[in-house]
Amino acid sequence: MADDLYGPLLEQLTELLKERGLLTDSWLSEAFAKVPRHHYVPDRIWIRNGEWWYPTQRQADPRAWGELVYHPTEAVVTQVDDGQEAADGSGLVPTSSISSSGAVLNMLRSLDPQPGQRVLEIGTGTGYNAALLCERVGDQNVVSVEIDPALAAGARERLIAAGYTPTLVTGDGELGYSDRAPYDRIIATASVRHVPPAWLRQIADGGELVVPWLPNDRALGLMWLRKRGPHQARGYIHGLETFMAVRGQRSERLDVPAVWRATGDQGVTTSEHLDLADVDGHAEFLLAAALPGVTCVRQDDGWFIVTADRNSWVRAHREGTTSFGERDLVREITAALSWWRQRNRPRYHDFGVTITLSDGQSTQVIWHDHEDDPVPVYTGGASSP
Repeated sequence: MADDLYGPLLEQLTELLKERGLLTDSWLSEAFAKVPRHHYVPDRIWIRNGEWWYPTQRQADPRAWGELVYHPTEAVVTQVDDGQEAADGSGLVPTSSISSSGAVLNMLRSLDPQPGQRVLEIGTGTGYNAALLCERVGDQNVVSVEIDPALAAGARERLIAAGYTPTLVTGDGELGYSDRAPYDRIIATASVRHVPPAWLRQIADGGELVVPWLPNDRALGLMWLRKRGPHQARGYIHGLETFMAVRGQRSERLDVPAVWRATGDQGVTTSEHLDLADVDGHAEFLLAAALPGVTCVRQDDGWFIVTADRNSWVRAHREGTTSFGERDLVREITAALSWWRQRNRPRYHDFGVTITLSDGQSTQVIWHDHEDDPVPVYTGGASSP
């Protein structure tokens, strides 16, 4: 009965994804058809209403539930507040989801796993992505790590029911899984500010990683990296997908109204306008790279730009610019955008990234076009070229 209801939704989504060029790889098209999304989504999911998320059950409206599951661009939230939701099931912060079909396919196209290759997945979630990987490389070659025991148990149950037997590990994904290393491919379905050193150590020389980047509270940037020698990986930005952070690299949730209530009356307003007229997703990527931890939030009348510690901010609005804190964000933003405009407003896929492992830590440099043109980084003092 379920397949009679959801089969047409899968067919409609498949046609739409083909039109958008996301199912051009034959293996992806075959795996997508063979691994129905609704088999990997729990009956209870969450829908946003204002700032809060509220549960809905498949049984309440199976058709509406299915339309959410098969939405082409929206993720389906499957857990809030690390499973510690209120008695009514409501929650404030999504902590697990099944990514949108478009995001899943873009990541797997970037990963480009080949039959028989060993793949490490960070973040099992519902098990859907692991099932797709099993179809491509074989169950015995897939290792998937999930930090949340309840999520891991649910994924295991779904995968076994569907006949898949990858190696499922309950543990901290930032540590990888050294028992099966080295891997030919590593894919993370959770964002990181810095690529964990364990991933660089466990990827084979010449192996590839696909990792969502978390520069600030508005995560964006899908990194594609290739291991080059024992201590370095280098690659490019392949998309602007947004994912939840790995638990060890989370930051405090940005609450703009709370920041404004706390310090809004202390801001200094000038009639000078911060030139943000041409700021789009590509410029936001540049600002995230140039001002680590600084988050840009588009508002009805302009922008609110705030540091990670919430101790400095700028509000660019119709009347001018309001600033708070010791950090000169106006100067830094102006300098970063000037650098971007001088290079003819490069798009996100014109940027690359180099990750280097040294003394057990990984360092990251983002550059434009080639490694000799690194993005200048502003951290409150002098910029580093």
